[in-house]
Amino acid sequence: MNIRLLAKRNIQGNAQRYLAYFFSIVLSVSIFFIYASFIFHPDVVHANIPGGQLISRGLIAAEIVIIIFSVFFIAYSNAAFIQPRKKEFGLLTLLGMSKSQLRKLIYLEQTMVSLISILIGVGLGFLFSKLFLMAVSWLLAVEQPISFVFVPEAFVYTIVGFVLLFQLLSLLSLFHIGNAEVVDLLKDKQKPKKTPFVSKWLIALSAVSLGVSYYLAGTMSLNNSYIRVMPILLFVLIGTYFLFSQSIVALCSRLYRKKKSLYGGTNLISQTNLIFNIKDYSRLFFLTSIITAVILTAAGTLFMFSADLKKQGMNNIPQSIGWVENDASINSIIEPSAVEKALKEDGFKILYKVNMTGVPITYMLPHMRTGESNENRSLLISESDYNNVAALRKIDPAKLSGKESLYVFPYGGLDYQFVQKGEQKELHYGKQTIQVTMIGQRNQSIVAPIKSATTLMVVDDRLFHEITADVPLKEKVRVRGYEISDWEESMETSSKIEKMSNNPDQNQLQTRAPIYQEMKQGSILILFIGLFVSLLFFIVQGSMMYLRVFTNLEDKKIQIHALHRLGLTKKEIRQILSAEIRILFFAPFLIGMIHAIIAYVALSNLLGSNLFVYSAMVIGTYFLFQLLYYQVTKKMYERAVINSIK
Repeated sequence: MNIRLLAKRNIQGNAQRYLAYFFSIVLSVSIFFIYASFIFHPDVVHANIPGGQLISRGLIAAEIVIIIFSVFFIAYSNAAFIQPRKKEFGLLTLLGMSKSQLRKLIYLEQTMVSLISILIGVGLGFLFSKLFLMAVSWLLAVEQPISFVFVPEAFVYTIVGFVLLFQLLSLLSLFHIGNAEVVDLLKDKQKPKKTPFVSKWLIALSAVSLGVSYYLAGTMSLNNSYIRVMPILLFVLIGTYFLFSQSIVALCSRLYRKKKSLYGGTNLISQTNLIFNIKDYSRLFFLTSIITAVILTAAGTLFMFSADLKKQGMNNIPQSIGWVENDASINSIIEPSAVEKALKEDGFKILYKVNMTGVPITYMLPHMRTGESNENRSLLISESDYNNVAALRKIDPAKLSGKESLYVFPYGGLDYQFVQKGEQKELHYGKQTIQVTMIGQRNQSIVAPIKSATTLMVVDDRLFHEITADVPLKEKVRVRGYEISDWEESMETSSKIEKMSNNPDQNQLQTRAPIYQEMKQGSILILFIGLFVSLLFFIVQGSMMYLRVFTNLEDKKIQIHALHRLGLTKKEIRQILSAEIRILFFAPFLIGMIHAIIAYVALSNLLGSNLFVYSAMVIGTYFLFQLLYYQVTKKMYERAVINSIK
């Protein structure tokens, strides 16, 4: 028997162990090929598809993520395959196989598996790329669906790229054999495992790191997010690593000392196995919990942003159609009657109208980053005008008296306080200067945030009339707006109104539907692309656990066989096996889920929305998939172990 045949038989003999790894690699290659087919599609390259270049850039980013993730997964898997086979390698060396022949055997095994995976992955990717192109065509709403063509670059980049990647990692994995002596290879598994070392200082470091990261994430806002993201990631990684390598080990040791529960049922065997393997599991727990957190956070963010988009659109653009006339005495942008006529002709019902006037004022406000005072402009409006529109938009009314004033900022995600309650402000209009007392700030506008009406300063009606009584109408600013039913469907009507308007700078009139539809289309596309990557991450993290379970299969068979001879029933054996696999699958899930919930809280703060329902849907869906993966692995593992009992 030559080495090539021996490698082939080894793969066939370890088919069950290679199954999840093989499936994960096939999926990685397939998704990479599908994305490459779109990136190098002739219509995308020649910019014949509207939005194609933008999607292409997103897919390139996804390709990079897939490659980085594949490197870690393949390196981890190669090490996991070699470690439990050291006794086998020792026997082969004892029978006369040289170190170079042994390395050649391992290299051939990994090369055969990788080549088969790449070929099947490319084949499946080629078959499903047509479906992908059809889905993208539908999402982009293009008149002519993207044609299904043979893209040679996709084949070249995918096959050459993955072959080189596998070859490099296969060569690096050969260092795991090193120059170990035969006796070391044979006795590697017989070395007694030491009681895990636990440091109170490292446990404290874990708790502090996680506490700091959760606090930073839970109190993160739009204006400090850019400086908090990296510290949060760093603290989460440190905290999670020592949580599994120290805190969980300490917890297991503590539970192990509770004799009352230890001697109940099969707990003694399950907990003994766990306490001596927990150190080996810690790295796997760390990796899979981080992957779980990444999947839940990324998928949840994309889903929540898409689901909350309509509400965000209505908050940031208060009316379906809105514009600002710098001269309130004329209708220079568009005649309101023309807008109403267009809406009526297209069958849209007007829910309410906005028609208010104000005067542009200046005052000093601190700069958001530097804190230095700068001159700012706002539109001064009356309390009654504000409350009338606020009531239509179901916003709490302002309650002002005397020389009190309320500052209105249009964007809810920013929690920076430009004004403080009780602060004195000087408002300037022409040569007039009025001193007011601020009652606070609201981050939600009631009218289209355009030009001088971007921010509002609300004052008591009497004070407003005192200031504006002598101001001619042509020096006032008029803000108009129309809120309509079914505004999401008003794309054509919005386009018609924009064409009718005299809006040379394209910034005096604002329609909500086109902006919303454009953002909706973009978010769905990102969600669609991210779904494949999330699916890949999920399969890979499940495969790592599957791999961990099946690498110890032979040892487990020996242990279970011995326990069965001592009198354990098959039902009790199933309980032991289930408990071990349950820990592997759901301990990282629990920690990853907690990380993701904190991330959802941060996202809720950034968007200014309660995302509890959406986050529950994402976590619930992920849990169901995890449960399914667990059940499949458990059944296969139980069958493999119990069938070996004679």
